[in-house]
Amino acid sequence: MSEKDLQKEGLLTACKTIQALKGTVECLQINLSQERDNNEGLNLTIESLRNENNELQEKVFQLEAELQAAKDEEKEEKTATPSSEVVEELEKKLGFYCKDLKKLDEKNLTAEDSETLYNILAYTFKTLKKAGLKL
Repeated sequence: MSEKDLQKEGLLTACKTIQALKGTVECLQINLSQERDNNEGLNLTIESLRNENNELQEKVFQLEAELQAAKDEEKEEKTATPSSEVVEELEKKLGFYCKDLKKLDEKNLTAEDSETLYNILAYTFKTLKKAGLKL
């Protein structure tokens, strides 16, 4: 073979190689485009999930706040209304003093009556404080 034939054959081989590489590049570009589309879809899914997560967290915070408010309200009700046992105990302890108080004539109080009245009030407040009333 002559040098020209070798050059021609070399050029034909180079041309075929270039064509093969062009096909490979086109295939890689298509694959790259598909991967970019897939990534874009995944990014949209991620964004959607983040938004949903934020909404759910907001709902959780609202529910926790409502639950805490309900607990606080329940606690307030428990402390605001004494149990029947406490009421009965207070009636037993204070009933006698209430009778003594009713016996006093508020228009004609003596020094002794004033002392009795003071003792009744002191005992009443002490008993209420022991029962849990905050004074």
